[in-house]
Amino acid sequence: MAQTAPSPPQLTLIYSMQALLGDRFSLGPVPNGQERIVIPIVGGTFKGPRLSGKVLNLGADWRLTDANGAIRPDARYNIQTDDGTNIFVQTIGLPPGKDGRTMLRGQFETATNGTYAWLNDVAAVGVLTRNGTASVTIDMWEATPPAL
Repeated sequence: MAQTAPSPPQLTLIYSMQALLGDRFSLGPVPNGQERIVIPIVGGTFKGPRLSGKVLNLGADWRLTDANGAIRPDARYNIQTDDGTNIFVQTIGLPPGKDGRTMLRGQFETATNGTYAWLNDVAAVGVLTRNGTASVTIDMWEATPPAL
C-alpha cells in the first residue's frame, strides 16, 4: 500500500470577535507559575457565517505566567447569539508569537437540542490579536479533515 503525504485540515471561519476587557488584577505568585492575572471580559460582539451576537459581561481570562515566564491565556466566558442562544466558550492559549498574536484552542458548550448544537463537537483553533489593553480580536476557525 503506497503512502501519501499527509494533508492539512480545512479551516472554516466560525466568527470574528471583538471582546472588550475590564481592569485586570493580579493574584500574585501561584503554585503552578510566577503569577496569575485575571482580565475580566466585559462585552463585545462577534460575527460569522453561521452565527453572530454579543459577548456577555460574564467571564474572564485567568492568564498564567508560567515558571519559565511564558504567558498562557486561559479564558472562560459566555456569548449570546442574535436569536438569544447562550454559548459557553473556553479557550486555552500558547505563549504569544514574535508578532504578538496568540494561537488558541477553543471549546464550545451549548444546548444539545438547539440550533447551535453542532458547536459542541467542533475542533476549533483561533488567533488572538491584542488591541492595547482595552480589547482583543479573536478569529475562531473550525478544523475539519481534508477532502478525499
